[in-house]
Amino acid sequence: MPIYEFRCEVCGHIFERILKLNDPWPACPSCGAEKVFKLPSVFGFTDASSWRTERESAILKRARDYLVDGKVKEARRFLNKAKQYVRTENIKRLSDSLETRKPLKGAYVSRTELVVTKKKSR
Repeated sequence: MPIYEFRCEVCGHIFERILKLNDPWPACPSCGAEKVFKLPSVFGFTDASSWRTERESAILKRARDYLVDGKVKEARRFLNKAKQYVRTENIKRLSDSLETRKPLKGAYVSRTELVVTKKKSR
């Protein structure tokens, strides 16, 4: 059974009650008035901006993992697909910067800022 928060319209008292789905709303414990309304719960709804922020960070993390492995082409393809569904400035900026970047030949990236190349043997 969920916990609901109520506020009395007469005295302004805020209180909580555990109610079943079909139970009537309770009277105010402070003044006994029947005029109460249910307050929106923090867990009762999700914010669109928090969803967008979580999706953006997940997309940027996956693109970074592609770049760490030296897979620029895969990162570019992934960001182009993600850009259609989650339209944020950070994803667009990274996608645009990868359009001009070319894949590394004969090298791998161990960190995002360090490039290690293979030496030619003679």
